[in-house]
Amino acid sequence: MVAGLGFAACAKPTPVAKPTPVAKPTPVAKPTPVAKPTCKQGMALIPAGTFTMGDDENTAKAGQVTVDAFCMSRTEVTTAAYAACVKAAKCTPAGTFTNTCNAGVAGREQHPINCVDWDQADAYCTAQGLRLPTEQEWEYAARGTDGRLFPWGNAAPSDQLCWNRYGEGKPSSTCPVGAYPKGRSPFDLDDMSGNVWEWTSTQAGSARVDRGGGWLSDDPSIVRSATRDGGVPSNQRDNLGFRCAGSAALP
Repeated sequence: MVAGLGFAACAKPTPVAKPTPVAKPTPVAKPTPVAKPTCKQGMALIPAGTFTMGDDENTAKAGQVTVDAFCMSRTEVTTAAYAACVKAAKCTPAGTFTNTCNAGVAGREQHPINCVDWDQADAYCTAQGLRLPTEQEWEYAARGTDGRLFPWGNAAPSDQLCWNRYGEGKPSSTCPVGAYPKGRSPFDLDDMSGNVWEWTSTQAGSARVDRGGGWLSDDPSIVRSATRDGGVPSNQRDNLGFRCAGSAALP
């Protein structure tokens, strides 16, 4: 062995730096879905809004009115629906004092119930968990926010409604609900003009206000959405019925 001959010390390898861990992205929170109000079957949701109540031909013009969201029956209450309430002992029988009253008449099951007084109309709506609309709600549902004269717009009434001036075949009674789709309101409600006047919950002195014109109407000014009529609560007429309203419910 040769003296002084040795092995050089081996250098330690430089440690490899560990990669910096990549931070996981913070998950984006999903927006909480906004619950939409709902209505019972057969009713339309009328959104909250502001409209001009009354028109230049109406001496009771009320100016700007704001209405909260609510639900409204798409059609007038039918004779069949009212008969079911009577059968369930939650309503009293409608009047039958003339052959143009619809209760009990075969073939008029889908016509609006008529010959009912205010208390009978109110009792029916209450039995369904509903109520009669105020006249402010009624006019807003008929006209929308654009100031139209009639539910369908500003065109003169002709074949958009059940009334006594349509063509040569003037109706001899009410018409089936929804028979005039061209006359629907901005919120897709049928017969807001013509067929039967409709009771509201609004009181005017000793009377209750009704709206909409009826099948006996023969003057365009009578079937305007702003036209007001009324009668004592005990009043029953063959051109007077009703529809119901209610609060818009959150699911």
